[in-house]
Amino acid sequence: MLTQKPRIPIRPLLLHGWWPGFLKIFWYRLKGYRIGKGVSIGLGSVICGEQVDIGDHTSVGFLTVIRGKKIVIGPHVQIGSTTFLDTPHMEIGEGTKINEQVFVGGLQGPDSKFIVGRNCLIMQMSFINPARSIVIGDDSGIGGHCLIFGHSSFLNQFEGYPADFAPIEIGNSVGLAWRVFVLPGTKIGDGSMVGAGSVVSGTIPPCSLAVGYPARIVGKPPVFPKAVSDDEKVEMFRKITAEMIEFLVGFGFDARGDGRCYEIQRKKGRKWGLEVVDSDPREAVKTLGAPDVFLSLLEIPTDLRDALTARNIVWIDVTRKEQPRISNDLGDEVLDFLKRYGVRTLRYPPAKPSN
Repeated sequence: MLTQKPRIPIRPLLLHGWWPGFLKIFWYRLKGYRIGKGVSIGLGSVICGEQVDIGDHTSVGFLTVIRGKKIVIGPHVQIGSTTFLDTPHMEIGEGTKINEQVFVGGLQGPDSKFIVGRNCLIMQMSFINPARSIVIGDDSGIGGHCLIFGHSSFLNQFEGYPADFAPIEIGNSVGLAWRVFVLPGTKIGDGSMVGAGSVVSGTIPPCSLAVGYPARIVGKPPVFPKAVSDDEKVEMFRKITAEMIEFLVGFGFDARGDGRCYEIQRKKGRKWGLEVVDSDPREAVKTLGAPDVFLSLLEIPTDLRDALTARNIVWIDVTRKEQPRISNDLGDEVLDFLKRYGVRTLRYPPAKPSN
């Protein structure tokens, strides 16, 4: 066939898939790929494209294939092992994580696109077919075993059977639970959730809860999402912080503190300082010691962010869902724990787009 390509890029896999990551990166740079600093590419993984741009500190697991004409992967992206991403035009935003055994491919055309925003999560065993374009907005999550199909065609259209090819749009801060099936032409509005095992077609308006087969709207403002008062936010924040400290203790850390200032240390290991603030961060900074992490429920003003960053303190702004571009081990641990409650942070300031 004139347009058929090998299902798996056997030649690149055999030629350099088994090379160590640093040799592959050197080879890719010689080919003209733009590869940022701190990038890691696992054993058995290959990247095949005409125009490739990979941001700083991005990691690709072992036995993973990334193939396309134009591939743009932002900084701090994590792509799991044994994942297969194959589409002509691919863009993955900063901080996004794609878990193991995710498949993006299948029936496509030269204009097919797979575009994922910043800070998204696509969980394992999901199958995504960009027969047209599939666009996923910032801060959205795709549960495991989800099926997102840009086409539904198999039987003969001349015999009266449907053959649909249409783009799919998934907005910002959307959550698809496990085993959701999204059909061609679907549009899901910002801030919406789709329940487990649902089949979605048509348009889901913003800030809605849809469940069922086919999915129907069962929740919308002002009932869903529920309004949360400032006092309730403070109570949630304190409860989550207490759970996080218990979590660290359960993993063998010694954590001592008064509800605001904590010292965290593993036996004979380094001591870490954590400052937890649920009131005005400006007032809190006046008595600030020298913590490694400054966790604030309320918005941290820009000048205060800059001052903390200059002191090499990792600040975490829960209200704005932002963090600095610097990091440390305790900050990464706190940020990972917050994800359990849907708080995923973007790095500030945003990465500069490559030229």
